[in-house]
Amino acid sequence: IVRFRPSLEEELLTTMKALLQRATAQLDYFQSSHKGVVGTKAESTAVLSSFSKTLSRVSDKFFQSTTVSSADGGILNDNRAKKAKEFIRRYKNPFEKDFLHIVPKPNEVDSDGTSQPCLALSLIIERLNKWKQLLEAQISFILSSLPMQQVSPILSSISNEIPDLWSGACDTKQMSRSNELSPSPSSSSSAAAALAAFTVASSAVASAAFSEGVGGHFGGGTAALEIPGQYPPYISSHQDSKPAPELHVKLVRFDSNVKVVRRNDGQQLVRRVGMVGSDGIVRFFLLQFAIPYMSRTDERTAQLHYILDKLLRKGVLACRRNLNVQPNPVIPIAQRLRMTADDPSTYSLDDIFRLDRHVRGLDADEPINYHKDEMRKIGRKFNKKTTNSVPPGTNTDIGDEQATKLEVYNKICETMVAPDILRKQVQAALIGPEAFFVFRKALSNQLAANSLLCYAFSVTDRSPSKFAMNIRCARIAATDFRFAYNSAGLLETNAIPFRMTRNIETMLGSMVLNGGSFIPAMSSVAEAVSKWSEEVNPALHIILRDDIIHWYASKSAPKSDIKNQELERQLNDRILKNVSMVQSRIKECAPSNENNDSKMTFVDAKLRQLLQQASSSNVLCMASPSFQAWL
Repeated sequence: IVRFRPSLEEELLTTMKALLQRATAQLDYFQSSHKGVVGTKAESTAVLSSFSKTLSRVSDKFFQSTTVSSADGGILNDNRAKKAKEFIRRYKNPFEKDFLHIVPKPNEVDSDGTSQPCLALSLIIERLNKWKQLLEAQISFILSSLPMQQVSPILSSISNEIPDLWSGACDTKQMSRSNELSPSPSSSSSAAAALAAFTVASSAVASAAFSEGVGGHFGGGTAALEIPGQYPPYISSHQDSKPAPELHVKLVRFDSNVKVVRRNDGQQLVRRVGMVGSDGIVRFFLLQFAIPYMSRTDERTAQLHYILDKLLRKGVLACRRNLNVQPNPVIPIAQRLRMTADDPSTYSLDDIFRLDRHVRGLDADEPINYHKDEMRKIGRKFNKKTTNSVPPGTNTDIGDEQATKLEVYNKICETMVAPDILRKQVQAALIGPEAFFVFRKALSNQLAANSLLCYAFSVTDRSPSKFAMNIRCARIAATDFRFAYNSAGLLETNAIPFRMTRNIETMLGSMVLNGGSFIPAMSSVAEAVSKWSEEVNPALHIILRDDIIHWYASKSAPKSDIKNQELERQLNDRILKNVSMVQSRIKECAPSNENNDSKMTFVDAKLRQLLQQASSSNVLCMASPSFQAWL
């Protein structure tokens, strides 16, 4: 585990980027809020105190020699301690000089009329950017591919033979004895002789395997290592039968190279290892260090997709359209380490956009930086306006702000971001127009199911880095599928139900969206779930209960089992309301058989309304900068 852990520079860079994002959001709040020019003294004190405490904790975490050197045990402790001492010697004094000695002057206002918290935040942001560039330059020397022999000699030495297993080879001893005691069916003399010969031969092979130390019972099937992610809910098929371990893919060896890839908007460097299976296919897994709440959330996402796939196989309309979803395996290894299945052919919208900007020699952050600068100008403009004449919050004020944001959004779309970046990249990766036609149809079906889940469960955070798809099979990867709650603990209502921005629209085409397979596929998924609402209601209750309890637990100190049970009883009403909200959202998207002569409406009117709302420029321009609606 320690060998695959990110370096101290990588961990500090991740922390710096998170603090930079938080400070930028706070600065935007101060400069765009309609509260006048100078912030209140309480706000100033709260902001400076919060960042001071956070930076102090970061300093204690990374630059205390006792904490860093004793964090890891085992044979790698000495090497880790040497690197920690060098890390402290190089970065401790400059960090404390930049962040722990910031003393802004009281009641200070800059030339733009910005209040003291804005001035302090701008200084913090400037120095965070400085450290971000410094650490990125240091991390840029890390190779994108490392030899497994260098990273982990033990894993590189693993080499297993492909096991020759048959039915029952992986059964337990009790199971095998019960099969032996069962009466044998009557058969002819030749069949009985063949069965007796087979029994003698298999018993001899099993005895030889056991005597050689293979272990297990009746062939040593339990000694073979399986590749993770081959049991429900991480895999779903039409058979719905008892798992057959003897047919599962076994681990032969690890891939000779370990890839270093970027995730979460490039904020995190993770290691990707490959496992060569007995079928000759290499399956890749990301080794991610994440908090337990994120791992549990991804597990619930896999359970949700597993249940949805079973419901789609029962739905008549969904079966005719061959609709299906596949869960993504997430295997916890330690308390803060997990393995996540990853396909090298899976690219996010952010990856494709950054690749396009890199090929053209342009800065990938230019659109979002331009948007933030314009938003600051808008905030200053409305601050001056509200202090002079118009009170904040009026309809005229909000309308002018929306019109200005729409103008900025349109300028980014016209001059900086093309609407066909995604389509060109996919066409370049496919063979020809026939393959692109099949890919577009499969993508529309996958995207329809994913969009319905995003709307029903209030998955509002769908930034470009979290919109990932496989360019070989058009499968949508549900990465960071987090339910959004408001302050009352209920599922949040978002103005943008799901992501349907310009590049996605161009990729699917107007024919697929308006008169093609997207809306019918979305309606078929809703019909399959709403038809079996009573059967799926307990599963939804368990998933939402587990998620909201862990959401509350992640925001407080660990509690005992008795206190967790008391918390569950307190949240029971909110859980029931969330389940009812999910069921009602899915039901209103399903085609209805009710006839209302007084008002003629289309059966898919709700879905068309959601699609119009998700792709409207007037709605997208009001989204947060992290959403990057221009993509």
